[in-house]
Amino acid sequence: MPLTDEQVSIAVSEAKFALSESDLAELKVDLNKIIESIEVLNEFDLSGVEPTYHPLADLQNVMREDVIQPSMPQSVALANAATHEDGQFKVPTILVDGGGDQ
Repeated sequence: MPLTDEQVSIAVSEAKFALSESDLAELKVDLNKIIESIEVLNEFDLSGVEPTYHPLADLQNVMREDVIQPSMPQSVALANAATHEDGQFKVPTILVDGGGDQ
């Protein structure tokens, strides 16, 4: 069933687009072509096919456990820093006019 002018106008409004009447007409044609090409899927008998939310639904996350491990001392981490202050790297400010200081 093709989209109506009203349905396209509502979709455009919800998407916060501002389109001219000619653009709306062109969009309606394009959307109807897309829907027409997808409706071919309705010809398949899918009874008995269990719906899935993802084609690879059996995948599992393979991240490691978050375990605290020894790390380098702060003095070593800061040893090659151009500048540091209060145990932290000091970098130029980039969000303030004038470029900030180092």
